[in-house]
Order: sequence, then structure tokens, then C-alpha cells
Amino acid sequence: MTSRRVIINVATFLAASVFLIALGVTQLLMQQRGSSVITAEFLDSSGLSERNDVTMRGVTVGSVREVVLTREATRVEMMIDPGIEVPVGTTAVAVRRSPIGDMVVELIPGDGASLGDGGRIPVSDTRPAPDAGKTVEVLADLLHAVPSEDLSTLVSEAAAAVRGRGDDLARLSAVTAGLPERILQVRTELESLIRTGPAVTGVLADNADVLADDITRTAQLADILRDRRYDLVDLYRNGAEFTLTAGELVAMQKANLACLVADLGNINSTLAVAENLANLATALDTNHYFFGGVAQIVRVGLDGRSWFRVQLLPHTEPSGRSYKPQRVTPDVYAANACRSRYGRGVGPGSQPGDLHLAPDSKLYPGK
Repeated sequence: MTSRRVIINVATFLAASVFLIALGVTQLLMQQRGSSVITAEFLDSSGLSERNDVTMRGVTVGSVREVVLTREATRVEMMIDPGIEVPVGTTAVAVRRSPIGDMVVELIPGDGASLGDGGRIPVSDTRPAPDAGKTVEVLADLLHAVPSEDLSTLVSEAAAAVRGRGDDLARLSAVTAGLPERILQVRTELESLIRTGPAVTGVLADNADVLADDITRTAQLADILRDRRYDLVDLYRNGAEFTLTAGELVAMQKANLACLVADLGNINSTLAVAENLANLATALDTNHYFFGGVAQIVRVGLDGRSWFRVQLLPHTEPSGRSYKPQRVTPDVYAANACRSRYGRGVGPGSQPGDLHLAPDSKLYPGK
């Protein structure tokens, strides 16, 4: 008598078989509802076969349904997934996923309307896969051009280079596989670069002389830095000490420095007045007449010294007259002490020894 467990196992097996058969019929033998069929004509479809993937911008959008040889070319029928539109002007390229991977048909979309179901991509818009035979032939010629003893050295060094780097090579292969998709993600930027590239190179060509001069000066600068490298090392070593000393000096004299900056600001604001600027410009423009004349009068004597010749004129009439009214002798104002937000700096101005003033002139000590 058949046990209950055997019956359950047989029923489960039959159900799984029916499910797999139905899945195979719907996915492999019957066209999906809403799918479209696009035909591409290749001059050479070596390596393409049924059920190879069809990709667009690195994403799988269908599969190859049939590869048929015709008198003029090879017709490749592709089943495109529902909702995917293939525009007019699309280019079909037969490529490999990797150097030893399976073949896929990569669709490079055009900018026209949708081809629709039954659309056709002509031979002029298709590119076959690279000829592996020619690649091997070129590689063989390259290897034959290398002497055998050097070739053995190359092979041994290459083996030593990749020994123990399996994980790195696997990561490199994985990254390389996703490189086309990443390139397609920046397609707009690449197209912009291609469009603007000639303009940029044109600007570089127009300014070739300036760029050459800049490169020359850069090379000269590099030579100077190379020749003075030991001085630069000394500068770096002493830079910290200099910074500390300068910091201490600024900290000690910050009150005086603040007063100096304030005084320079007052001088600058005074010179910024239009009338004062005009007077300064006039003085600078005309003072050379006086000093130039004096320089012309000065002569070198026999003793090698410069002599200023003065001609004494006899007394003439009318006699000189004094100013009326006479100008008052100005008073003397000593410099004030330095006071700033950082405290008191230098004290008020003073003069060693006796002070000699003009008659009627007074001294006002600094505060």
C-alpha cells in the first residue's frame, strides 16, 4: 500500500513540472503580450544565437528570437520587452559582455520616432562584433616580434604581477562590466564635451604663444625652486621660530601698532580730500623745476667736490619790504601719547636738552 508521504511527493513533483512547462511555454515559445519584434540586418553575426540578450544603455530590454541567414546579410529578429520603444535611427551593435563572455545586441537609440512592432534596422545602422580571429592574429604577430628570451621574461613577470591578486582582478572585472552603463549615465556631459572640445582647443591654439611662455616660466620657476631647495628647507625650519618671535612682538607692541594704523588712516583720509590731492599732484609735477635748476647750478670743483655757486648782487633800489601784517610765529605742539583699545603705548613726545623756540612761539606739551 502506497504511503501518504509518497503520494504527497508525487503530487508536488507533478505540480512543479506543470508550472515549469507553463513558464517555458509562455516565456520561450510564445511572444509576450505587448512585446514588439524588431529586425536588424548584420553583415556578420558571428557568435549571435537565439536567447542572447538585447540591451539598451546597458539595461536588458529583450532577447534574440531568431537568427536567419539571407542572401545579402543575416537577419536577427529581436523580441523587445513591453513598454520599451526603439526610436528610428537606432544603431545595433553586436558586442561581448566581456572578452570571454557571451554575445549581446546593444541598441544605441536614435532621435527619431518609435520603430514600432515589425520595425527594421538596416545594414547601414548595424555593426558586427570584432573579429576574434583578427585579434588573435595581431596578438600572434606582436608576440612573434618579441624575442623568445624576452617573451619568457615578460610572461614570468606578468605571472608574478598577478599572483595572489585574484580578488583585485575579480573587482576589476566587475567594475569593467559596469563601465558602459556608467558612461551612458554621463552621456549628456560627454556629448557636451565633444561639442565644446573643438572650441576649447581653438582657444588653446590661438593662445599657443602665451601658453608656451607660461610653460617656459613655470620651468624656470621649477629650476629656481630646485636650486634653492636647501634655502627653502631652512626657511621651513626657521619659519616656526620666526612666527613665534613675530607673534610675541605683535603682542607686546599691539598698542603702538594700533596707534600707527590709526595715524596712517588719518593721513590717508586727509590726502583723500580732493583739494589736498590736487595740491599734492601740483607739488609733484612742479618740484622738479626747482630741484632740477639747483642740480644744474651745482658744479664739481678741482678738488672733486660739488660746489653750489652763488652770485652776490649789489644793493639795488627799491629796498625789500616786510610782510604787512606780519605773520604770527606758529606755536609748537608736541606729540601726544599713544592710547588705543589695547592700552597705553609710547609716551608723549619730548626732546633732550634745551628747547629753542622762535620769539613769541609757545610749546604745548603732549598729553
